Amino acid sequence: MRRLKQLGMTYLVYPSANHTRFEHSLGALHLAGKLGEKLNLPADARKKIRFAALLHDAGHGPLSHTSEELLQRYLGVSHEKITERVIENSEITGILEEAGVKPGKICDIIAGKHGYMSRIISSEFDVDRMDFLVRDAHHTGVAYGVIDLDRLLNTLRIYNNDLVVEKGGLKAVEALLVARFLMIPTVYLHHTSRIADVMFLKATEHAIEAGLLDYELLYKMDDYSMQNLFRNSTGYVYDIGAMLDRRELFKKAYSKPWMELSEEGKKKAISLRKNVVKWKKIEDELASDLGIENGYALLDIPSISHYKETAGQVIIDDELLEIGEASPLIRILRKAQEELLDIEIYAPKEHLEKFEKLESEWYLE
Repeated sequence: MRRLKQLGMTYLVYPSANHTRFEHSLGALHLAGKLGEKLNLPADARKKIRFAALLHDAGHGPLSHTSEELLQRYLGVSHEKITERVIENSEITGILEEAGVKPGKICDIIAGKHGYMSRIISSEFDVDRMDFLVRDAHHTGVAYGVIDLDRLLNTLRIYNNDLVVEKGGLKAVEALLVARFLMIPTVYLHHTSRIADVMFLKATEHAIEAGLLDYELLYKMDDYSMQNLFRNSTGYVYDIGAMLDRRELFKKAYSKPWMELSEEGKKKAISLRKNVVKWKKIEDELASDLGIENGYALLDIPSISHYKETAGQVIIDDELLEIGEASPLIRILRKAQEELLDIEIYAPKEHLEKFEKLESEWYLE
């Protein structure tokens, strides 16, 4: 994990965003330990949640979330499932057993099968999110990571085997989610890093299809091995890799806000993410119509589900409420997140003029 950038290609936008999954995992472990002490959990439970926090990202491939889409596409599993595979079938297995912890238990915690212990690792106010929001804001230099973590940690409690926040911590949760909302367009979905991500994904996909890369091994690779693969390839894979090395990125040729799509268009976009063959066909047809070489008109449809919030609960006057019920601000944020999403097409700058006619022609409508 020392060789997997936490924010993928974002360093091409924010030059100091070179922190890794390793640092983030240590941060999540630290917060899990603090929360376990605050909740006065038994020593064995604290040990398990610390291990789960440390290992929750062990299944990430190169450039972290950047390659996650390919892992899902070719292996048919999420990085969480790959994490389980790594924990149960690697040297980590023996380390856990020596520490008196069953690897399967750690996998179950990460997979959400252990009540409050799982919620510490994955929820609207989990230690994963607490760490990466503050860490990502620090390394990118944006001013949206000011979160009162101590207040949040001190107002979490266990209720009916679930992790809930007390009324006094609601504002800290709101601050956490506001920070995330602001980080999405500023960092996580910054248009330049999205362009670089799509270029990387397309080149990697070409490498797999050309037999240059065994997709079964993709999750075992790191950022450096992918860079070497690009540099030692030929044709399209080499060309895109060289462009990324030189930061000669495609430009935004066309953009369609998600909220401006018809309901039918939204359904087609969601469906298209699951149909890679059709997705590529649209790109090829688009390139052909505009007289552009295949692979140089790239359609980007962000994952809608990736930005949905997970459930969380707050206890107010002994009444347990879904956190959106208790906070009008959180309800607004959930709805507003859809407005941050755009469907875009990227191409080299010398071809941008060819896309002007797409203002009246949209391939998903």
